[in-house]
Amino acid sequence: MTAETIPNKRFANSKWAERKQDFLIVSSFGLWAMLLGFSPVLAVRFLVGS
Repeated sequence: MTAETIPNKRFANSKWAERKQDFLIVSSFGLWAMLLGFSPVLAVRFLVGS
């Protein structure tokens, strides 16, 4: 998701930080998709009452 960075001795963990950031971005999209997908189903179940 992010561009390849130039290796820098000052920030040795930059590759790990990029992977962690990419994982967090993808998982947040998944969480929002799940919430937006299930909220209408839950609303109908609560409105119907069963």
